[in-house]
Amino acid sequence: MEEFSTLSVHSRADVNPGPVRERGYSVTPRTIGVWPLFFAFAVFLMVPVLAMFANSVAEPADAGLSNFRTVFADPTFARFAANTIRTALIVSGVNGVVGYCYAYAMYRCGRIMRLILLNCAMLPFCTSVLVQSFAWTVILRDTGIVNSVLTYFGIATEPISLLRTPLAVTIGMAQLLLPFAILPVYVSMTKFDPDQLRAARSLGAGPTSAFWQVFFPQTIIGLVAALLLVFILSAGYYITPLLLGGPADQPVAVLIGTQITRQLNWGIAGSMSAITTGVVFLILAAGWRTVNKVFLY
Repeated sequence: MEEFSTLSVHSRADVNPGPVRERGYSVTPRTIGVWPLFFAFAVFLMVPVLAMFANSVAEPADAGLSNFRTVFADPTFARFAANTIRTALIVSGVNGVVGYCYAYAMYRCGRIMRLILLNCAMLPFCTSVLVQSFAWTVILRDTGIVNSVLTYFGIATEPISLLRTPLAVTIGMAQLLLPFAILPVYVSMTKFDPDQLRAARSLGAGPTSAFWQVFFPQTIIGLVAALLLVFILSAGYYITPLLLGGPADQPVAVLIGTQITRQLNWGIAGSMSAITTGVVFLILAAGWRTVNKVFLY
C-alpha cells in the first residue's frame, strides 16, 4: 500500500510537474507590457500633476496654503465650480439617455445597419473639438440654420437667441461626448445572453417587462460607466463653453485660463487646478468603488 501511494505521487509529479519558481523577479510578457504603460502614465500625467501642486504652494515664494485659502474664500470660484458641476450633470444625463437608446438600436439592428450607426457615432473623432464647436456657433446663431428653419415654417416670428446660453453649451458638449456614452453601453449589451430574454418571454413576461427586469439590469453597468466617463470629461472642457456659452455659463477651466493668461497668477491657477483635479479623482474613485461593489460582486 505504501509503495502504491509513493508510485502514485511520482506519477502525478511526472505528468504535471508544475512550474518551478525561483526567488527573485522573473520577466514575463505580461510584466514587460506593464512597465512601458506605467512609465508613460508617470511622465504624461503624474509629472504635470505634481508640477501643478508644486506651483500651488510655491507661487509666489513661500506661499504655502494661502492660495488655497484665497480660492475657497473667492465667490467667483464657487460660481464657476457650480457652473462646471451643473453643466457636467446635464450633459451626462442627456448623453446617458441618448447613448443608451443609440446603443440599443445598434444592438438590435442588422450587421450592415450596425456598421453604419457605429461609423456615425465615431464621426466626432474625425474633426477637432475647436472646429466642431465653431460649427455649432454657425448653426445656433441668429442667422443660422436652426433659426432659419424655425422662421421659415412659422414656428418663430423672429430669431430665438440660442447662442451664448446653457442650451447651446449642452448641445455642443453632448454632441462631442456622445461616443463616450455609446461605446461603454454597447459593449455591455454585447455581453448579454439573448437566451435570457427568450426564457423570460417563455415564462410569460411581455417585451417591456423582459427589457426592464432582465435586459436593463444586466446592462446598467455600461450606463454607469458612460455617465461617469462623460461627467469627468465634461468637467474639464474649455473651448466649447467658451465659444457657445455666455459669461454666466463658464466652467472652472475658463477661470484657470484667465488666471494664467491675463493675470499671470500661477499660484492661484495651480490651487484651482489642484482642487478641481482632487474633486475629479474623488468622483472617479467613488464611481469605481460603486461599480465594483454594486455591479461586479
